[in-house]
Amino acid sequence: MESPTTYYLSINIYGRGDAKLGDGPSHMGIAIYEHGSLTCEMHHIRNPTDEDFIYDPRTQPLEDPVLKGRCEHASLTSEQAQEAASLLSAFGNDKSNIPEFGVGNCQDWVAAAVGTLGHAGVVSPGEGEFWKSMINKSSEEMKNECLRRNKKWIDGPESTCEGEPDARFNDRDTVKVGKLVQNEAFRARMQSLLGSKADDHDETPVERPFYVSSPFFSKMNEGNN
Repeated sequence: MESPTTYYLSINIYGRGDAKLGDGPSHMGIAIYEHGSLTCEMHHIRNPTDEDFIYDPRTQPLEDPVLKGRCEHASLTSEQAQEAASLLSAFGNDKSNIPEFGVGNCQDWVAAAVGTLGHAGVVSPGEGEFWKSMINKSSEEMKNECLRRNKKWIDGPESTCEGEPDARFNDRDTVKVGKLVQNEAFRARMQSLLGSKADDHDETPVERPFYVSSPFFSKMNEGNN
């Protein structure tokens, strides 16, 4: 007899998000994915216009060059995964749940959404409060706190990005990762994310307010890549 398919729900953290080093907040989203899948159903908000956030559910690669890691919260059956996706869709499409730009960000939205999942029994009670306490912490601090509380943390790819975040997060193409600073596909993707605000030859990051949320950063540190 074939065993039932297992799905997972995780909080995905993108970008270093260390305010002490001048970063904007890490981007956060809630991912639902089948065991062994290379893609996930991502639920998150973004601000494509620097004015308002929008709910932007999408299918995207589970791994990403700037994914710092993910905290797996639940193992789900197919029916439970569908219930979780429906709850997140309803929560996201309710505009009253989307924070005002400049006041809240994607992290506030994730914490509130996880709270809704907790009330429905999809994740453990108290997870919403936990992620509320993580708002504006660095990705490293979030990782350490997840591990300290015996949550399952899975590291992302070994790429290091720093600088100001880009708010658009609207390019759905995948990127081949090599040495990031010299990777033309990666550079082209970053240019498309920056849009008309950046000249083709200008790599200076656009100044943005603290509460801008996105998984992509406009300066890459070669580090050990």
